[in-house]
Amino acid sequence: MKLHHTLVALSAALLFAACDDDNNYDSAKPEIMILSPEDDSHFHAGESFELEALIRDNEELASWKIDIHFNPNGHVHKSASTEAELEWQYSLNGNIEPGLQSFTLKQTISIPVDTKHGDYHLGVYALDKSGNETVVFQEFEVTDAGH
Repeated sequence: MKLHHTLVALSAALLFAACDDDNNYDSAKPEIMILSPEDDSHFHAGESFELEALIRDNEELASWKIDIHFNPNGHVHKSASTEAELEWQYSLNGNIEPGLQSFTLKQTISIPVDTKHGDYHLGVYALDKSGNETVVFQEFEVTDAGH
């Protein structure tokens, strides 16, 4: 009987310790501030632009991702195209050095010459060590060199 009470007491102690650990769980998502380009920027097909984003977290950052895709009407992410111009898509990701709470993402992005003209979404994603993810989107327009 004494063993039974000891096991119950030990189980209760472990349960309280587990509850204590839950209170320390990181549920805060990373923060992202896109410094450049400005929202609603205009670029020509064949140009390059500099992406710079400040990523911060209260605990520890893990990785980042850049996603660019065609946005023909502001809501649809894919559309069929039979034109010679290509609906440009761009994706790149990377890991952030362990232990960092702040990271500046800098990337030169080249727009292909045959890119379909129109509106594009630029998304920057950040993941922290606890698995919390944030994404920030902004828009830009691609025009041909004559416009």
